Amino acid sequence: MARWSGTTKRLVVALLLIGAIYVVYRAGDIVRPFVWAAVLSYVLLPVVGFLERRLPMRRTLAAALVFLALLAFIFGGGRLLAPVIVDQVRELQRTLPSLLANAQSTLAETADQVGLADLDELLLNNVSGGGDVGQAIARTAVPFVVGLGRFLLEFLVFLIATFFFLRDAPRLFDWIRRLIPSSQRAEIVPLLGEVNALLGRYVRGQLFLVLVMWTTTFIGLTILQVPFSFLLGMTTGVLEVIPIVGPITAGAIACLVALGHPAPWGMSQIVYVAVVAIMYTVLRHAEDYFVIPFVIGRIVRLHPAVVIFSLLSGGALFGLLGVFVAVPFAATLRLVLIYISAKLRDQDPFPKLEEELASVHEPVSEHPAARPVGRRAHS
Repeated sequence: MARWSGTTKRLVVALLLIGAIYVVYRAGDIVRPFVWAAVLSYVLLPVVGFLERRLPMRRTLAAALVFLALLAFIFGGGRLLAPVIVDQVRELQRTLPSLLANAQSTLAETADQVGLADLDELLLNNVSGGGDVGQAIARTAVPFVVGLGRFLLEFLVFLIATFFFLRDAPRLFDWIRRLIPSSQRAEIVPLLGEVNALLGRYVRGQLFLVLVMWTTTFIGLTILQVPFSFLLGMTTGVLEVIPIVGPITAGAIACLVALGHPAPWGMSQIVYVAVVAIMYTVLRHAEDYFVIPFVIGRIVRLHPAVVIFSLLSGGALFGLLGVFVAVPFAATLRLVLIYISAKLRDQDPFPKLEEELASVHEPVSEHPAARPVGRRAHS
């Protein structure tokens, strides 16, 4: 039997990877629910492992229990939150024309006060009237129904894939491990363990930040009597997963709503908007200086320009999913490039990798599956 040379093997693997990436890119809509399922399973795998280890039960039973708890959380939470969200969306649809008109009037008055009266006509001509908004909403009814049906189908696929990922994760990881050449396992497997620990902490930390920002902004907006506070708080929490751009967008949306809503307590409209903006700024800085260092640590050491480029690239290629995974993917790619760079220079990559991984606030060695890379690799 003829054996393939090392060059032939590497070429075949490279072609297979390129083909897989191309298929994922072209079939993004089909792959999307599976990727979301993999992300959620990645978060829940420690729970399945805990049940499997601490309570003597088979992997399938542990996965089924976690999956049933997930279903109870989704549908139970949906029954509690859906009525509130639907009511606020309906109220927003009803009051949107008046909010836009009030915002337009406030901006025009402010422009006139600061000596920019020429902008008044521009503002009056470019802000849509109530009838146009209502017609635009009506035109979206049919696409909404079609999109809802598609979402339900993808959601079903997402649930099924989540269960299988939870149940079969060990076999999947073992298959990936066997794909690694035996001569390289002593280095690659420990490296993957460290990356797995960091990404797991990053994802779980991001979910915690979503909950924190959702709750705090909902309370703050309710105190300030900003309408749709629950919907705005939820939007703020969801946008928290998009670094830099997300929090700014959430604050801008809240300020626009405040701009169109009558200010309470005798404040002027501009002061009211400024108070909302200050609240978002204070919450953001509190998150940066108190929550993130203790919950996530400095897991991703990326320049802001790299973060923005990753977000734009991920969004252009895979939409919301690409935005969500852009930063952890870029952080993982950075570690891989550090490893490759050291190998190309015939240097030991692990001291540099350990220096990078040591930037995490919580010591990585506390994770049961992640000990210092260098000692494992060379033991």
